[in-house]
Amino acid sequence: MQPDVKPWAGRARADALARVKAEGRRKGSPCVICRLAINYSLEYPDPQSCSVQHIKPRSTHPHLTWSPGNWAPSHLECNQSLGMRDWQGLGVMSEEW
Repeated sequence: MQPDVKPWAGRARADALARVKAEGRRKGSPCVICRLAINYSLEYPDPQSCSVQHIKPRSTHPHLTWSPGNWAPSHLECNQSLGMRDWQGLGVMSEEW
């Protein structure tokens, strides 16, 4: 039986986004999906704002939901257009993205 995983919501989600944005800004990381630059100063709900992309999807890897090594920056619209589909474009998980 799968252990309970805290939902991707609330203050913890906001903190995860803040971490991804700060790290992405520091490194100049592009969107992990489209590989174009992200303007890290944009805020939700701007479609070009930064969002947290889970490298291994939460739907198939719920135990990795809160693992920072499973997070990467993406544009909100890229993340939303990907939806629940699994994709192989990201490679291996790492704390360094």
